[in-house]
Amino acid sequence: MRFPALHAALIVIGLGGCANDPQYLQPPADMEAGMDDGMGGTTVAKAQLTLPIKPETSAEMAARMTLANKLGVMVPYVKVGDIDTEVEWTITNLDDSDGIAMIELNGANEWFRYDPSVIVLDPTDDEAPPTPGLQGDIPLDVPAKGSISGTFREDQILEASIDLDQITRGHVNPFAAVLTVNKNDQSFQPLSTYIPPTQTMPMPPMQTADGPAVPREAFAEMIEIDLVFKPDHHMTLDYDIRVRDHRGIMNSMGLDAPANQLTMFAPAVYMVGM
Repeated sequence: MRFPALHAALIVIGLGGCANDPQYLQPPADMEAGMDDGMGGTTVAKAQLTLPIKPETSAEMAARMTLANKLGVMVPYVKVGDIDTEVEWTITNLDDSDGIAMIELNGANEWFRYDPSVIVLDPTDDEAPPTPGLQGDIPLDVPAKGSISGTFREDQILEASIDLDQITRGHVNPFAAVLTVNKNDQSFQPLSTYIPPTQTMPMPPMQTADGPAVPREAFAEMIEIDLVFKPDHHMTLDYDIRVRDHRGIMNSMGLDAPANQLTMFAPAVYMVGM
């Protein structure tokens, strides 16, 4: 996907005179969905892309451990503020009819992957709303045989990163995290593990403060971008990821970098009750 004019405008707006040269990451294939799934619905496409982060050096690890000891909390290798990420996308409707599509953005930091489809907050309520994604899920009108383009901006992915850290490490209710603007937070208070209600325990224990507050300098940044593409007609989703590296931790070869020159992150899928 290439939008020269759009790229130029975004660089001027996003960089604001910053000396960082953005790196563009183009996934190997488009996402395609909206076909008949054989069960009365349409297919959904999912994609994950891990950012090409260089392995942590011994000096970086020592500095990180020193900061963790000072703050009294875990400090990630990739912190909020180390990089700024943006996702530019284009949806193309391959059908002869107008359609509607939604893009849900989730992701992972180095510890946890957030997948709302596996998180059930209240298994006793069959009519409970589904657990929300971190960004997106807004209906978008796509004309027949036409295309539309848009962006998940840097500030939206910053918000998503902080929400993800609060939900997973802090056990904050996903609805509370997503429906609150947290991108300027200077700290968050971890809570005790959320216990979903059951038929035998409809009123589980209230969550309470658990451990020291996590300061912003220990917030985890997303190192993986996950997209869920949900169109109601046959469509494709083409996207690029733009990263501005403020700390020099991105491999300059991008997605072509050899595996031994990349950090092999292994985030756990977050589940309530963890």
